[in-house]
Amino acid sequence: MIHEMKLNDTAFNNIKSGVKKFELRLYDDRRKNINLGDTIIFHNLNNLDDTISVSVRALLRYPSFADFFKDIDYRLCGTANSLEEKLERIHTFYTLEQEKENGILAIKIQLI
Repeated sequence: MIHEMKLNDTAFNNIKSGVKKFELRLYDDRRKNINLGDTIIFHNLNNLDDTISVSVRALLRYPSFADFFKDIDYRLCGTANSLEEKLERIHTFYTLEQEKENGILAIKIQLI
């Protein structure tokens, strides 16, 4: 199955350069349809015609982003100077209430 998602320029370029190995999302109804081996096409929000494709290599569910980062180094999810900075940045996209309600999905990705 093919999924499409949008990313800001920084996240998009971190995947493109190979720095970012996991894409983090809420485990909402859309993400429940993602399976191992699926393809995700990421669109750069600055230019929606700019795309990269990845293969889903693993799916990890956690109750929160902080719980995920107890197991996986935050630097595998893009650039940040500290874990605290990474969590602050994530919470500009998702509220604590959304996180608590849905849990999170860490999608291990590999460029195609």
